[in-house]
Amino acid sequence: MIENSIVYRNFKGKYEFFPLSKAEGAELWDRNGKHYIDFTSGWNVTNLGWNNPEVNQAVIEQVKKNVQGLLWGSDPIQEAYAAALTAALPKELDACVKETGGTESVEVAIKIARTYTNRKKIIGFSNLYHGQLFASLALGNAPGTPEKLAPLVPEITQMPFPNERSGKESFDQFVSELEKLLSKEDVAAVVTEPGIITGWGSTLVAYPGFLGKVRELTKRFGTLLIVDEVGTGFSRTGKLFGIEHENVIPDMVVFAKGISNGTVAIGTVVGQSKVFEQAFTDAVLISTFGWTPIACAAALKTLQIHQRDKMWEVAEQKGSYIMEKLEAFIGDVVVDVRGRGMEIGLQFKDAETCAEVRRKAFADGLHVVVGSKDNMQIMPPLTISQELLDEGLGILTSHLGL
Repeated sequence: MIENSIVYRNFKGKYEFFPLSKAEGAELWDRNGKHYIDFTSGWNVTNLGWNNPEVNQAVIEQVKKNVQGLLWGSDPIQEAYAAALTAALPKELDACVKETGGTESVEVAIKIARTYTNRKKIIGFSNLYHGQLFASLALGNAPGTPEKLAPLVPEITQMPFPNERSGKESFDQFVSELEKLLSKEDVAAVVTEPGIITGWGSTLVAYPGFLGKVRELTKRFGTLLIVDEVGTGFSRTGKLFGIEHENVIPDMVVFAKGISNGTVAIGTVVGQSKVFEQAFTDAVLISTFGWTPIACAAALKTLQIHQRDKMWEVAEQKGSYIMEKLEAFIGDVVVDVRGRGMEIGLQFKDAETCAEVRRKAFADGLHVVVGSKDNMQIMPPLTISQELLDEGLGILTSHLGL
């Protein structure tokens, strides 16, 4: 059957098929028993380590109470998580929409923006990743998106992402172009990550002040700012949330991936209750499996661990360590190292070299992925021990001289 061939057999796609058998902390084992050090966190999902025992136990305890919620009601654990999440964010963001994952949450945020503003246009940025449905693909589809998927959602356009390597002149031009677009006062929302590209794999860092300037312009022209924190949320970039790097308060912020440490599918849009209440009926803010009680139990425990252990400080310290080790290899093979916290890009001279280094490292027991052609994305669990981190870096750097 087709579904069996997709699930169980190797496929000739972008990533090498990994027959995962066991996972614990920052370690993985395949079905042949081979051991790997993980430098991916399932792409920023298992930030607290694979199968975190505290998070898993919270799920077990919740299963004994209740596992499903109501479209027209709330379970105590849902209310507890909403209170905890909004308390961790700026006070203006006082309400949550219950969703099942990142893509759904992004699409719902677009619906809210259109219904609340009575505008249709949405602006995204090229090569940012927001999900796999039509609106989220239109926001930041990568070059080469299959034409067979077209047309995507209309009235969604992209601007070039002003990364830190572009220079001040390029950034000033971006600001001028964005101001011109927003001044027409027909744009419902601007959708962006908070300052580093975590999807599509480029790991490009925004020009300093990017998010603050976007916030300033969107406020001036009545446009909502939606920040996608699916990849950056929950300590990954050295702050609990990416918006903290510039102390920006968006109108809506989207979370998923690391929200429950990969235990149960969950996502959310957090924003202002006055916006959600006005948009509720037209945007249809319901989801049958959004925020199941077991997902909320996992998410609440995940948030509590991040806050208790100040995991953002761990990410900042370990990230600086990783970058320092990798920067020593900049030369003929490695051309750039960039990132924030433990979201790091290792850029090679070309895509072929990047793929070859990844292949050799994988053969030696390091699970790492090529993010985008010539860029390898380094995303270990934040809880990785220093011993495993050094061992993994040793495997990786042993191949940087080829």
